Amino acid sequence: MNLINKIFFTILLLAPSTVVYAQENDLFLVVSPSSPTPNQSFFVEAKSFVFDTSRAYFEWFKNGKKIDEGTGILKKTFSGEKMGSEIRIGVSASAEGKLFSSSVQITANDIDFIINPLTYTPFGYRGSSLATPGSTVEIYAIPHIFSGGQRLNSASLTYEWTLDNSPVQEQSGRGKNKIMISLPKTTQGEAIITLNVYSSGKLVAEKRGKITMYSPQIIFYETSSLLGKSFKAISELVALPGAQFALAAEPFFFDFNSMVHGAISWFAGGVKIEPSRAENLFILELSSPPEEESENKILFRIEDEKNVFQNKEGRINIKIQN
Repeated sequence: MNLINKIFFTILLLAPSTVVYAQENDLFLVVSPSSPTPNQSFFVEAKSFVFDTSRAYFEWFKNGKKIDEGTGILKKTFSGEKMGSEIRIGVSASAEGKLFSSSVQITANDIDFIINPLTYTPFGYRGSSLATPGSTVEIYAIPHIFSGGQRLNSASLTYEWTLDNSPVQEQSGRGKNKIMISLPKTTQGEAIITLNVYSSGKLVAEKRGKITMYSPQIIFYETSSLLGKSFKAISELVALPGAQFALAAEPFFFDFNSMVHGAISWFAGGVKIEPSRAENLFILELSSPPEEESENKILFRIEDEKNVFQNKEGRINIKIQN
């Protein structure tokens, strides 16, 4: 057999097993969730609009090591990774005499939210402020974003904020990891804040947070010029006939604007009364009638005409008895 025949014969032998490599975008991988957080399981699904994936023969690789193979293996679930770790998932598919391949790199990133409602709490209150309808809330995002094992500077990232599915465009952009929002002026409910973080135009992390709205509260305490305000809240005050006493009304979780602009009023038996201390409208000084037992309701009210959901009143029962 001459040299030309040998070459021709060799080509005939190889032709049936010749592999045609397709473009990578003929096979693409979908990661869900798209940006898994540390220790969060995720799955990768292979899809194509070019060939029948259910009949294709798949090979799955993790960091270059084959982990599975077989016909119609379209989806694999992976366990969560530690913060900042990177893994590469590769997939090849043989279909209709062609070989398709694709890969995706997943980095375990995360975002922390610090939610700070700008609502009023009395001095000495040790709890957290609560968000209320129509109040203002500050949200800080602390991103934990990695690339090549190195943590990225938060100022180099791009932040895309959304409140209740509406983009907050004026506070989104490069380095804008803080947002200040006004909550809806509705009944008690929830507001949903969503943040997508991008690096070099690629989505690298996403976070969804829930802000629960509560109603403002008014709590009463007994107070005196000598001992100051009691630490124990009361719903009823009992005093002797002819006694002098004072009530302190403490508002909780009102928006600061409502505290400044809201109207403050006291009522006794449905009649408006003026507190004796003009410099402090939250304290009401009273004297009980001598040698006379009685019972009455004292009402304290804060009203904000611009935000009716910041309006609130508190009631306390006053008993005069021996």
